[in-house]
Amino acid sequence: MEIEARIENDFYIKEWNRLTGEGKIIFKHPKEQEYQLHSYDWYMIVALEKATQVTQDRSKLTYSLLVKYRNAIREGYNHELDPFLKNRFDYPRNQNTISGIEKYIERIFKKQTSHL
Repeated sequence: MEIEARIENDFYIKEWNRLTGEGKIIFKHPKEQEYQLHSYDWYMIVALEKATQVTQDRSKLTYSLLVKYRNAIREGYNHELDPFLKNRFDYPRNQNTISGIEKYIERIFKKQTSHL
């Protein structure tokens, strides 16, 4: 795969092919871990864009937290558990803090289990 685009900041590196949308994300904390990015995975893009707005404790933006956040966004959208996620690439409404992300994850998965 030829990498055509790259974004790097303090908690991740994203490399992807602009034509296919395929690529990878390398999370830096607590150690480098790679996440395979697929063209249909807009949930992770939204999670990263929201996480980029966090201003404190950015070292806590870990692979584990962001994959959970991505999964919560996916569940919130696909199962209509978050009324603010009506369209692809809509942002979840939560504070741009680590605790805001954690509370959003908890809220979505609590709603999910109550619907089972």
